[in-house]
Amino acid sequence: MTLSKNPSNQWLDIIKHGVGERPLGIGGTDAARIVEGDWKNLYNEKLGFQDREDLSNVLPVQMGIHTESLNRQWYNKQTGCYVKHTADIIVNCNHTFMFASLDGMVEKDNELLVWDAKHTNAFMKRDKLVEKYYPQMQHYMLVTELKKAVLSVFYGNLKWEEIIIEEDKEFQWSLLKAELMFWNMFENNVEPPDHMDWENFTKESYNEHGNITIPIISRVQEKGNKSKSS
Repeated sequence: MTLSKNPSNQWLDIIKHGVGERPLGIGGTDAARIVEGDWKNLYNEKLGFQDREDLSNVLPVQMGIHTESLNRQWYNKQTGCYVKHTADIIVNCNHTFMFASLDGMVEKDNELLVWDAKHTNAFMKRDKLVEKYYPQMQHYMLVTELKKAVLSVFYGNLKWEEIIIEEDKEFQWSLLKAELMFWNMFENNVEPPDHMDWENFTKESYNEHGNITIPIISRVQEKGNKSKSS
């Protein structure tokens, strides 16, 4: 995707890649689970072997869903920046299995940002909140090719805060490698281990041809080849 330099045109460029229904692929919450190492459960859910966790009775999740509209209005009022609602799910044009279900996008200081509404408890620390949602926001920036994301956060019913998260190219590169590997395993019916260590994707070396090699990928490929031949 080639984004215009004009924020309003960027928004139009991005929503051109919207789809009406949630596709089979990797979304923002999936990205967080990939970073956490929860590959096997995610893999089985994608194949339909086990159900996704039912969040309909999880109060914090439901509070976040039902306060999203208020959060959007509050953000508009506090910042003077209008949040553009995106009803469609955005799919990355280079890697179509990667998608983003955005709460919105906002133009701020002549720049278009991913916008996400969050509702957390009154005692949550800012750094812990950023750490929790960092993979999700970096995934959204990867999908949309935007450079920044903003969290609009309600802390209980006492406090609101705007948090800007900038693109982290090093983290995004590791995340892209992990997502590509997970999806390759999914498409080739290669079951991942119970836990996949994130550090596998933060380290890399080069072979004699100057190409990047990641040891864990070679081991998984060997496992997949053995399962196909047996």
